[in-house]
Amino acid sequence: MSNSSQAFFKKHIRLRNHWGRFVEYILRFRLPILLIILGITGLMAYWGSQVTMKYEFVPVIPKDDPDMVNFRRFKQTFGEDGNVFIIGFNDKRIYELAYFQKYYQLCEKLGKIEGVRQVLSLAVLKEILKDDSAKRFYSRPIFAQMPRSQAELDSGLVKIRSIKLYEGQIFNRNNNATILGITIEKSYLNSAKRLKLTPQIIALAEQFEKETGIKVHFGGLPYVRSITTGKVKDELQFFLAISVLVTSLVILFFFRSWQPLLVTLAVITCAVLWALGVMHLFGFQITGLTGLLPPLLVVIAVPNCVYLINKYQQEYLKIQNQRQAILQMLRELGLVTIIANLTTAAGFAVFAFGNVDLLSEFGLVMSLSILATFVISICLVPIIYSYLPAPSVKTTKHLEIRYIKSFLNFLVKVALKHKKWVYAINFWVIVLGLWGMSKLRPLAYLVDDLPESSGVRADLRFFEQNFKGVMPLEVVIDTKKPKGLRKRGIIEKADSLETELTKLKEIGKPLSIVAYLKSANQVYFNGDTNFYALPDSRNWIFFQQYVRQRPDGTDNLSQFFVDSLEQKMRISFKAADMGSIRVRELLETQIYPTINKIFGKTNVEVQVTGSVPIFAKSNRYLIDNLLNSILIAIVLVALANSLIFTNLRLIIISLIPNVIPMIATAGLMGFLGIPLKPSTMILFSIILGIAIDDTIHFLAHYRMQLDKDPDHIHAIITSLKETGFSMIYTSVVLMAGFGIFTLSEFQGTFFLGLLSATTLLVAMLTNLTILPALLMNFDEQRQKKPNEDYIQESEQEAEV
Repeated sequence: MSNSSQAFFKKHIRLRNHWGRFVEYILRFRLPILLIILGITGLMAYWGSQVTMKYEFVPVIPKDDPDMVNFRRFKQTFGEDGNVFIIGFNDKRIYELAYFQKYYQLCEKLGKIEGVRQVLSLAVLKEILKDDSAKRFYSRPIFAQMPRSQAELDSGLVKIRSIKLYEGQIFNRNNNATILGITIEKSYLNSAKRLKLTPQIIALAEQFEKETGIKVHFGGLPYVRSITTGKVKDELQFFLAISVLVTSLVILFFFRSWQPLLVTLAVITCAVLWALGVMHLFGFQITGLTGLLPPLLVVIAVPNCVYLINKYQQEYLKIQNQRQAILQMLRELGLVTIIANLTTAAGFAVFAFGNVDLLSEFGLVMSLSILATFVISICLVPIIYSYLPAPSVKTTKHLEIRYIKSFLNFLVKVALKHKKWVYAINFWVIVLGLWGMSKLRPLAYLVDDLPESSGVRADLRFFEQNFKGVMPLEVVIDTKKPKGLRKRGIIEKADSLETELTKLKEIGKPLSIVAYLKSANQVYFNGDTNFYALPDSRNWIFFQQYVRQRPDGTDNLSQFFVDSLEQKMRISFKAADMGSIRVRELLETQIYPTINKIFGKTNVEVQVTGSVPIFAKSNRYLIDNLLNSILIAIVLVALANSLIFTNLRLIIISLIPNVIPMIATAGLMGFLGIPLKPSTMILFSIILGIAIDDTIHFLAHYRMQLDKDPDHIHAIITSLKETGFSMIYTSVVLMAGFGIFTLSEFQGTFFLGLLSATTLLVAMLTNLTILPALLMNFDEQRQKKPNEDYIQESEQEAEV
């Protein structure tokens, strides 16, 4: 025996001695421990009931990132960029009196909804007028009241179409398309009130559609986020219920007994309630990511129960003593289960140490909940079984299921007799996986997770076809001097920037002080559309006397686009949901070069911000962060394994069967065109931490067998016999548990479920084939190369 192996066995014996004394206490004080767990569970259930949904937009860029700092400053100066709920129409009938009156009444009803700050539409538009005596502009409604005749309506519509400020913003001159914008109060935008407000708006719009037959389209970030939050809330409850149901059915199918099912459900219930309680203690709210915690914990808690229950039943069959069987189960699997749970927790813990709050919350709660799940399972399983009758022949029949035994026998032969084929197949899996990985693209859209059936995507295309989109893209021009915007040269450059950027097919007509000045200049020259332009240099100073006047009781559009110091101005573009790759491409090749060309020789600072560029950067940042997390997870898993395996070679061997499935899944994503985005990237760290549990159980059992018998082939076959059933059980349960996410309406969650189940299937096969093959060839405990007869004899002696 080598020095490292001797060290392993000495270390293992010391740990087992300490652990052996501890497990005695679990049964000796079983009633107090049970009462403590139940008490804590009750307290956690109470705290968990107070956890609420998170309704604010959750950026994943660190708070100190320059772009994030600029975005916060923008909102402090100008307010929210994504606070407009939009309703679109494209029907000529809306311009007929009877239908327009219904439309007018709709706008009135919408304006009365609590939480609606303002409604902007054809029915409530205002015209800018000039007062030469007071040298000021003022505004008044184009329709002071609901039109009573077609002539009155037509007159107002002609006036609206003559105001170029509204062209491309409220109406499309080339067709009948028009927009109704509803500005939401900030207190409603980022709270649960939004979920009550949004249905009211939708209900009124749908009632209008039903009464008139005019199709309505919904858009804007408040609408998208309300739909998303509502579905997350619904799916949280659905997946928790379905994960428990599916897991229960699989356990019942394998064990053919109600006892293991009820014990497992007891552990699952405590684990989920403890997780929700932990969320409350840290003050976290439920997001789209943390909403996955309960169903994830359901499938993660099952392997602990399966391994412990199987081991308990196997030991009872050997010694026919219930108490000793329970103690032997705890002695042999206790330490291994600790390491297995540590590695799983490590897969999630890496998220807790990043700069992304969304991932940090998820990683912290999940890793702590996994450790809590270990404590619950290692206490509840033996305590509950100590109160139950000893296993009967019927309850242990599942250990003799013929097709599983046949499957394991087949895998034994493959691993021991056909190692070259095993290595060849895995080699080509790696090659094809790396080839597929080269095709991966980090692409995400603002609404790509929402299903077509929700109507959001179809409505979004409506707005993109008629108004180039509705997603916020903001440009802030900072002159660095108070009243710096009074210089005509700055405004001219801003006008040039607007003109150039609007030429891009993905960017629509902007709103800014430039548009206001152009419209005011048109009014100054008696509404002549030829004068929809900036005032010329001769009239600039004189014209400013009109613009600066802001009398009480009138609206001045400029106040929404210029700060109080007249130092900064805002240009609000509406953009298409073009995808993160195209956004970065536009920023790098079109927008920033245009800004540098126009403002490069000035002291003016120009920043691009808003939800669109922030989202694109968030996606890129999150992917980079997750790539680092995967590498860190591999290192942490290796360190966790070093607690039980002192042999570096064995640690490396333990990683190989779990890295191959990750490469295979990444390659599959590339070939199927599934893009890299947070919802698909996160699965790799999660699956690594989960799948390696089987590896640890197998290797730990293998090393303990060597302690009894140095024949490594016999140790491999016996380990397959005693852990193979549990490996298959847990893998099937986990695949079924993750597979339920394919029922999600969210594309990202669907792929998380599909790819996770695929990865777990491949991991099960690699753990049962290439892992034994690697031990045959590379474990330093191997004897001289065995011949076929020796393998055959070993198989017969340890027939599964």
